[in-house]
Amino acid sequence: MTDTDKDRLFVTALARGLDVLSAFDGTAARMTNLQLASRTGLPKSTVSRLTYTLTQLGYLNAVDNGYTLGFRVLALAAAQLNRFELRTLAAPLMREFADRHQVSCSLATDDGVEMVYLECTRSSARVTVQLSVGSHVPMTRTAIGRAWLAGLEAAERDRVFARLGQHYGEAWPAEAARIETALAQYRQRGFTSSYGDYDDEVVAVGVPIAPMLQGQPKLAINASSPAYQISQERMEQDIAPDLVALADRLSGRA
Repeated sequence: MTDTDKDRLFVTALARGLDVLSAFDGTAARMTNLQLASRTGLPKSTVSRLTYTLTQLGYLNAVDNGYTLGFRVLALAAAQLNRFELRTLAAPLMREFADRHQVSCSLATDDGVEMVYLECTRSSARVTVQLSVGSHVPMTRTAIGRAWLAGLEAAERDRVFARLGQHYGEAWPAEAARIETALAQYRQRGFTSSYGDYDDEVVAVGVPIAPMLQGQPKLAINASSPAYQISQERMEQDIAPDLVALADRLSGRA
């Protein structure tokens, strides 16, 4: 029996409905009940009732024997993104940075044990890292996730570590060791990195962005590129210092 099974305030039907919506992670725009059942682990009959209800409420659209996210979900997403006013300020600076260095530049915050992208810009390079707003990546294996962790106060980081430890279970000590290495790198050099840790073909550096006002969400920014286009040396010596300067500017420190 899980903790939620014992929690009388926990509404299982609502949680299952949210699981169905969360299954639309950007990898497939349209999904059938069978695909949703496979992704959520719920019985197909349960999924069928949930998709019917969500469609009636406007959270899903019925399209070609499948479903896409409805406008009510998009309205919720837009309302949430509006909290991140920094996106508006950052976007043109990120575009200029991406074009100057021929990289992808992204802004993200945490979403449980992952990072969710809030803004993504790509250079004019023929091949770039293809991520978009709403994409999720692991917190522990990516430069942007490690940078976000590096920007936390110790007490808050401990709380996140507890959450990560519960998620990873027996694999947590190895993940924790990677994070400690990244935190040491940040203390020494002002940025974090990931060279093939998440994707064998991607190199990236990341920097935390300090909130300018109390209560604002904590963010991180990264620069990433296919590994064959940019060397680790160039990423650290040329691109990372400029990314630190950009993060300082967005944090109001420059």
